[in-house]
Amino acid sequence: MTEEGKDTSEKKEWWEEEFQGEWWKGVDWIKDHGGEPAGIMLFIDYMLDKAIITPEAVKVASLIPHRLILLEIVHPTKGVEHLSFMVSPTSVNPGIPDAEPDIVLSFNYYDLARFLMDKENDFTMPFWLGRARIYGNLTVLIDLADILEVAKGKTIEKAKEDRPFIWPVGHP
Repeated sequence: MTEEGKDTSEKKEWWEEEFQGEWWKGVDWIKDHGGEPAGIMLFIDYMLDKAIITPEAVKVASLIPHRLILLEIVHPTKGVEHLSFMVSPTSVNPGIPDAEPDIVLSFNYYDLARFLMDKENDFTMPFWLGRARIYGNLTVLIDLADILEVAKGKTIEKAKEDRPFIWPVGHP
């Protein structure tokens, strides 16, 4: 507070209030990495313990043509991590791929954590809110959202409700 009674404290970012302390310890699928997990580990833990064991998500992934996705996970205090994610066949690797990706998705670490922890049901929400950036083929974003949202329990019919009918699952 200033002498005039005005609040001069800095406004906290949304993630500072939502992700306090050791927030990751209460999430069953996050492995203990000795501290807040890196964005890469957060995504890999989710893919191994949730997504690839979900038959419907595997089915959706099988309908999608080959896609190479580069995720730029931006941690507000730790910097940028790169993760290559390939669909059909599926693989997840740290780093930037040798081949040109179909899409580059750059987003906040805590937006990713929020989605993976079921605090947000729409994987694309950070992009619509202007907190994330897309470079490349937008259909690839929709394909990835289909896989991740179905892995969380959403039916593919429900996932398709939020987009034009002409965008069926798995078509370029």
